Amino acid sequence: MKKFLLILFLFSSFWGFSQSKTENYISEYSSAAVDEMNRYSIPASITLAQGILESGNGESRLATEGNNHFGIKCHSNWNGKTIIEDDDEKGECFRKYDKVTDSYRDHSLFLTERGRYSFLFEYKKSDYKKWAKGLKKAGYATNPNYPTLLIDLIERYELYTYDKGEQSDKQLYFAHTYGLPYLTGLGAFYFSNKSVFFTEVNTSFVFSGANLGYHYELFNKFYIGANAGVIYLPTEDTDIIPQLSAELMYKKSSENKRYNSVLIRGGVQLPLDKMDYKLIPYLSLSYLIN
Repeated sequence: MKKFLLILFLFSSFWGFSQSKTENYISEYSSAAVDEMNRYSIPASITLAQGILESGNGESRLATEGNNHFGIKCHSNWNGKTIIEDDDEKGECFRKYDKVTDSYRDHSLFLTERGRYSFLFEYKKSDYKKWAKGLKKAGYATNPNYPTLLIDLIERYELYTYDKGEQSDKQLYFAHTYGLPYLTGLGAFYFSNKSVFFTEVNTSFVFSGANLGYHYELFNKFYIGANAGVIYLPTEDTDIIPQLSAELMYKKSSENKRYNSVLIRGGVQLPLDKMDYKLIPYLSLSYLIN
């Protein structure tokens, strides 16, 4: 058990440090961006890209002290809290919010309630390039490269996937799995918010395994998890060996109509009884069936 906990800790530490600040930001605020899109028809990719760019991944002074993630200035109609920051001019007045979600909501209201942005809503939510160029045309930012910066962020981090909206919080998929040393397998995966529960049966045709497991989404589409089960060795006296595993998983969306996503998984099994191998590394691809 101590070995298993050590493996899980090392995996968690490695991935926690390797994720980028931008990926952390996306993981934390993508739900807010999708919520605003569903209510106000502003592409979630645009909202996220603006939040990343305007707030410096949530680390600017406006973001940390004022919860202002979109650089919205006070203007004459603002009666709320304020924070002073240098921008185009020294000591300009910016809006200050009690929480970040208030900033996301005010960003939506800012775009929907001002006539100069009204033409943007004639564009499809999926056309993030037109939205990016339209924001510059409407005067949201003075930087001539503003559309390019937004588009680069959207394409680099595949933010356009959020423009399809959130799928159901709870989804059950059956899966076909292929890999090494287990060559093939069948399983079921149940997604609920950031959690994934699963069960699988795999075989290498020499030995087989069955397990139950859990994953948690650390950041955008990257999961860390563990599973417990048994390894079946039909040629050994002790033919059923309990095991624990720690693994990492990446969920890759697919346009293929035959399956929904591919789960790219890698980990290490720890047999809890006598076996030729103290640790068994494995790699697999699980295809989630629609």
